[in-house]
Amino acid sequence: MTATIRPLGMLKTYIGELKETSVDAGLSVRETLTIIGINPDLVAGVFVNDEQQNKDYVLQDGDIVKLLAVIGGG
Repeated sequence: MTATIRPLGMLKTYIGELKETSVDAGLSVRETLTIIGINPDLVAGVFVNDEQQNKDYVLQDGDIVKLLAVIGGG
């Protein structure tokens, strides 16, 4: 069982080479972020199959997860 992670926007730049990756289903988004080396605090938005979810959402087989970064400025 796998889910697909797609970082978007500034997050894509921050994490470099990782444009899309497949991960094991059955873990939360938060756990998955930690495993693939993304600080969960840098993620402001989580969309699973185009529906907004929180980082505690447990990934299911076939899920497509889009991640949006925290944006700061001044």
